[in-house]
Amino acid sequence: MGKSQGQSTSSKSRRETVLRNVPKDSFSISSVLQNPEVVRTSFIIFLFLIVVSSLATWTREQVTISDGQIATNTRITRLDYEVEDIAATEVKREEARNASPRIYTVNQTYIDRLHASLLGLPAAVEGKKLEDVNPELATQFGLNEETLRAIQGKSIEGQATTLWVNRVAQLTRELQRRNPILSNDEFQVFITTLPANRALFEGAGRFLTPYQAEAAPLPANVGDPADHRIFEFVSRAGFQDNIVPVIVNRLVSEHLPSVELDLEDTQARAVVAADAVEPVIAQYRRGDIIWKRGDEISAQQYEDALREQLQFSTSASMVDRWFPRIGSIGLLAMLSIFIGIYTTITFGRIARNPLRLFALCTLMALMLAITVTITLQAPVFLYAAAIVPTMLAVTIATLAYGQRMGLFIAFMQCALVTMSLSQPIAWFVLLIAGNGTLISQLKEVRNRQTLIRASGLTAVVIGFGAIFLAFAEIPDLSMAWKQQLFNAIVAAVSALIVGFFVLGILPSIERVFDITTGMTLADLRDPRNPLLKQLQQLAPGTFNHSRQVADIAESATEAIGGDSLLAYVGGLYHDIGKMNKPEYFVENQSGYNRHRELKPSMSLLIIIGHVKDGIELAKEYDLPREIIHFIEAHHGTSLVEYFYHAAMKDAEESGEPINEVQFRYPGPKPRTKEAAILMIADSVESASRVLPDPNPARIEALVRDLSRKRLLDHQYDECGLTFSELAKIEDAIIARLNSIYHTRIKYPDAEIDEEEIEHIEEDGELLG
Repeated sequence: MGKSQGQSTSSKSRRETVLRNVPKDSFSISSVLQNPEVVRTSFIIFLFLIVVSSLATWTREQVTISDGQIATNTRITRLDYEVEDIAATEVKREEARNASPRIYTVNQTYIDRLHASLLGLPAAVEGKKLEDVNPELATQFGLNEETLRAIQGKSIEGQATTLWVNRVAQLTRELQRRNPILSNDEFQVFITTLPANRALFEGAGRFLTPYQAEAAPLPANVGDPADHRIFEFVSRAGFQDNIVPVIVNRLVSEHLPSVELDLEDTQARAVVAADAVEPVIAQYRRGDIIWKRGDEISAQQYEDALREQLQFSTSASMVDRWFPRIGSIGLLAMLSIFIGIYTTITFGRIARNPLRLFALCTLMALMLAITVTITLQAPVFLYAAAIVPTMLAVTIATLAYGQRMGLFIAFMQCALVTMSLSQPIAWFVLLIAGNGTLISQLKEVRNRQTLIRASGLTAVVIGFGAIFLAFAEIPDLSMAWKQQLFNAIVAAVSALIVGFFVLGILPSIERVFDITTGMTLADLRDPRNPLLKQLQQLAPGTFNHSRQVADIAESATEAIGGDSLLAYVGGLYHDIGKMNKPEYFVENQSGYNRHRELKPSMSLLIIIGHVKDGIELAKEYDLPREIIHFIEAHHGTSLVEYFYHAAMKDAEESGEPINEVQFRYPGPKPRTKEAAILMIADSVESASRVLPDPNPARIEALVRDLSRKRLLDHQYDECGLTFSELAKIEDAIIARLNSIYHTRIKYPDAEIDEEEIEHIEEDGELLG
């Protein structure tokens, strides 16, 4: 018992000693700050925070709704302030202008001329016949035989009678004051203006006010009949009835008024009166309601909101203005930090290249800027402004980095938009529902119909979502059903626009984000592709080998849920470099092997060279980077064993040392699971061609041995393959090869040993 306790204590002591000696990771802020990737990422996130916080805080402080829309929340006045009521002030000034008197002046020149002509008329026509009267005078007075005789009776010995003189004086006097003749337009204003608002300038600074008079208008046009009121004026002056038409005809012959409006003086007095009006001051109190939830916003309410916003931004205290800003910036900072941490930890491509994070942040910030700009310029298109840029950012992220990244960006972008536009949580739900529907349809974009179908389904979802949002947020839909129907249609059309727009700019997206979509891969898969046609013509054996490898890689990739289309296309193009020297590869030879005449070192250069030649061809034909990686990594850094062993035999005779590194492919090793699968498929397909009696047992042994050999050679170190995935890959390749060689007779007991496998692989070197 005691011995047992002693052993236990000793064992515990040893464990503690070992644990104390095990080096522990230490966290140091200085070491973190010295990490260039951390510094670059932090700088990018800091820039992103500055941009989005500026956009969000600025937008939240604006009025993002216009008159005619239905308010989804109540808006109140946030501070006490006084401001001139410009509209009310203008009303009062207009009243002052209207109350200012219209100043009239006598047309003295016309009156003098009229007086002289009337006074001298009897003497002028005395003793004359009508044909002897001056035609101009006869026309001016409208004389005829009867009126001429009546006028001639008003003169004695060449002088007008006293009675005529008195009547002319009375008429001209009345035309200047009590019975003015005005232009037709001014007459309409004169008789609709109060006498108190009229004044007659009498000279020497004197004014007759109020100016009470019975006016008459001139004919509208020269030659029109005179107004009956002019006849009455002449009759009241005492002229005989048969002479009245003569006088009236003279009054209207020049078509000039007896009294005129002094426009300059009138306007000057109106300006002085308007300027004398004191501004009307409107008082607003904190807590006053500008509009209530459910109100149809009027133009006045909209103006009140704009005025209150201006007053708040210029007059509110620092605390009132900056606390909301600090709150928004703090929340956005948390969101930005989360974006940086999540993307760099979860997505290796972004962690390895900070420019990808910069591009992603730039995309999100740009789409947010478009959203807030359209919203502020045209609030009626709020749905389109929020949906189109958000879905565009999400679609690009999904195409570039997959559905998981797309969903993450959707949550982040929808949160930014909802917060920036000060919308309720229901808006966030609507945007997430629409973007989630879109993302779910974009697992593989192999043809144009995929994007169109995805945008169509999204349009249906988000259109109904907009209706449900209206049910949730609008208190009385009976008032706003037309607006909400319009919003639902705009939302649906916006989702459709995104699909067609992305379809149009997809090549640019691929170039900017250095990605390859299923549509591009589908085009590259077409056997009519110029590069594949050239491969088929110059190296038909290699072409057939590539198709078999592509089929095998596609099946194996599907087994682990990878990108089977990418693996297939990579298989088609992985050996295009053999086109330069097709006759040096066994699958293109017709019985004669050119390597028999070459030294192993020279043959090695030709065999390895097909990788370099393939990369150059791929770049010349502008193949995507992902496909180029299949070309450069389908052999990794594996050993060219056939020529290595041949060189070893020659070295035994010559005594020259052989370096194994010289007989390895330059690499790189596969960095993706699809590229690693292609490596296995390539070696297995080549070796299986020279496998004697390829029954299931032999095929399984060959596949597993070649796969394990690459594993032990550390070819899978950079691709992330797990042992369970490797087992699934092997099973899928075995099944595929068994289907290819199914016509063979099965030999259940047949076995293949490691030495035979090695010889088979060496024979397959020239095929692979």
